[in-house]
Amino acid sequence: MNRKVIVISTIVAIFLIFMVLILFGFISIPSITGFFIGTSKETVGNRIKSLYELANPGTIIEIVTITEESGIYKIVLRASDFTGTTYREIYVTKDGKLLTENVIFVEESIAQIEKMKNFVNCLDERGVRIFGVSNQTASLLQLNVLGRYGLKLFVACDINMDACLAAKVTQVPSVVIGNLVDPGVKTIDWFERTTECKF
Repeated sequence: MNRKVIVISTIVAIFLIFMVLILFGFISIPSITGFFIGTSKETVGNRIKSLYELANPGTIIEIVTITEESGIYKIVLRASDFTGTTYREIYVTKDGKLLTENVIFVEESIAQIEKMKNFVNCLDERGVRIFGVSNQTASLLQLNVLGRYGLKLFVACDINMDACLAAKVTQVPSVVIGNLVDPGVKTIDWFERTTECKF
């Protein structure tokens, strides 16, 4: 066989494979055209601008920047209305079909959660306990300061009243360290100063 016949046979075979994949639904025509043509940043930006203008009547929406980050577009919008100007950062898939205003940066989140976990573990080793009431706003605020691991230190007075009385807690929330009972919502700085645990 000569070289020309091999090249033509290969092209025909690739074409037939694509046709079979399309026929059985493994590849769609839009995905093929999107692969070759792509959806431009400007096209995606215009769709998002239209969406936000429709969702916020009377607001002037401008695209400040569109950049690609980790395979998606990061779009900074400027919204101006009678109350003033605000900026919003959103993330959109490159085909412009999905958008979110809240993304989780995985590495930063892992580092922050591990940092809080280690901090709470240190507080636990120092004997820190937070006495509160399960559905009380101030108690929930105190837990929120310490994140998801703060529950490790929490003693619910509405469930375990004896423990609260034994610790001489008269107001919730209260932080108890040894014989020290300190009422009120405490900050990370307070915990660091009082226990020498570092966040």
